[in-house]
Amino acid sequence: MDVIEANKIISAKAADSYDKLEPHFSSENKIKVKKILKNIRQKSGSKLLDLGCGTGFIINLAKDLFDEIHGIDISDEMLKKVDTSSSNIILYNCMVEKLPFENEYFDVVSAYAVLHHLENYEKALYEAFRVLKKNGYLYIGLEPNKNYFDLVAKYKEQKDSNYSEIVKKEILSICYAKEKIEKDYGIDGDIFNLSEYTKSFYSGFDAKEFQKIIKKIGFNKCEVFYEWYPGQGRILHQQSESDALIIDNYLQKLMPFSKCFYKYLKFIIIK
Repeated sequence: MDVIEANKIISAKAADSYDKLEPHFSSENKIKVKKILKNIRQKSGSKLLDLGCGTGFIINLAKDLFDEIHGIDISDEMLKKVDTSSSNIILYNCMVEKLPFENEYFDVVSAYAVLHHLENYEKALYEAFRVLKKNGYLYIGLEPNKNYFDLVAKYKEQKDSNYSEIVKKEILSICYAKEKIEKDYGIDGDIFNLSEYTKSFYSGFDAKEFQKIIKKIGFNKCEVFYEWYPGQGRILHQQSESDALIIDNYLQKLMPFSKCFYKYLKFIIIK
């Protein structure tokens, strides 16, 4: 079985419950991503391409911001879940590594929680570069931070320790992801690991190495942002947004020492 087939199997089985079980559909994350899309839209044009659109996470947030939205995915089951009631949305079942668009057509390309599913994500980046206009934006979000995933992996055998609930939750969610996916979706864990290729076999993305690839492809600028420290969602729900922000600001000031405390990477890239 190859990576593409594994992703098709996972998507088909997860489509019905994906929006309910995946944490990036939380209200606090939707607000955060919506702000990013608004900011990009103010600096760019009106045509958006969403790579690996899934059930429409980015599309739903962007449909009132962009005049023309195109969504790409390899899963019919996922695409059927996208709300296309808005007349500015067009969907395609095809691979992100080979896009059916002319050169320099889009103002913005987004890829949210997508690249770690690919065996060779560079191909998708080259395609994004090709279809983007000069000075166009590529927004990549929710990609696993290798610094963090490598750190947590060191504690794999300590899931039953006396650590705090937050720490134990992180160990379980990262080191025992295949077991969780088998429980939540009834999916074979090995197929799941194959479908999240870069996360499973490389522990995610190293920001500096990723920037080198972006430069090699020909992009003009690549900003890196570290997002979602462990327990941030709990603080937002059980305490306050201001408390969560205080911790985030403090950790950001500790960069580069605090890189390993953030689970995900965000990249804002300009052609």
